[in-house]
Amino acid sequence: MTPYDEQAISAWRAENKSKAMLLLSRGDGEADAQLSRFCDRLQALVPELTIRRPSDELFRAPALIVGRHRNIAYQALPTGRELPPFLNALAQGVDGAASEPPQPAAAQIRLPTDLTLFIAAQCPHCPQAAAQLIALAGANDQVRLTLIDGAMFPEPVRVHAIRSVPTLILEDRVRWTGSLELAEIVDQCIRRDPTQLSAASLRQIIETGDAPRLAGMMTECGRIFPSLADLICHERWSVRLGAMVTMEYLSGDAPELAAGFIPLLRQRFGGLPETVQVDVVQVLAQTRHVMAREWLERLVKEDVYPSVKEAAAEELDLWP
Repeated sequence: MTPYDEQAISAWRAENKSKAMLLLSRGDGEADAQLSRFCDRLQALVPELTIRRPSDELFRAPALIVGRHRNIAYQALPTGRELPPFLNALAQGVDGAASEPPQPAAAQIRLPTDLTLFIAAQCPHCPQAAAQLIALAGANDQVRLTLIDGAMFPEPVRVHAIRSVPTLILEDRVRWTGSLELAEIVDQCIRRDPTQLSAASLRQIIETGDAPRLAGMMTECGRIFPSLADLICHERWSVRLGAMVTMEYLSGDAPELAAGFIPLLRQRFGGLPETVQVDVVQVLAQTRHVMAREWLERLVKEDVYPSVKEAAAEELDLWP
């Protein structure tokens, strides 16, 4: 943080008298240490700022989480040119702060929307892109925005084959590079196929306690959302539980549709940890489909974890 940054923060503090809040989602490694040091310095400059360190957040860690809806995550150090957009996002979180939609159509985004913006500290165009998308996330709580500095977090850069910045990715499927046309981005967010929702967006629905809605969306579409299989097989129990509740609703309302997940789960079953396999067995039993019964019968006979074999036998005993 430079003296210029500190002056800008002090000026922001003078204009924003109400208390703001920032969440520091902790991780590990040097990036986590850098974000933590940034928070320490920011706290010293803005003593009334509340900084919380949640144990479980929707966003990946480490990250600085800000915004009116706590739906903007910085995996970047917001200094230099990136500081003004960050301070605007921080101001969004102040009680009573107004947020004007940057596009009139922004209110029509009704599906959870996962946006990832790759930025670089020296890029002259990234702050404008960040400011546009921060305003969008502030106007609609369905939008979840993550800003990533590729120098701090090289792995996402490698995974997504990022060649230049700013690059924006929607749901791991649609991308824009260079100058961003917000109207086009909003239009894509509105018109996209709900069956192509990413696991991150489905998790957003589930972790807000809306599993029945997610099941209802699939029933209404008449098609499964394949990314739900990622959550059923997730290593974190709380994520799996939400996915299992969704499957329970879907199995009750549209059993043939729920059976569509059986092949997807079969493909990855062998590579799953023991505890996850046990939970998948329960999901299979919920479908009450003949394919699930046949699979459970095989598990009882095959060389699998004893707990998996026991779970399969118990579900078969309860089978109507």
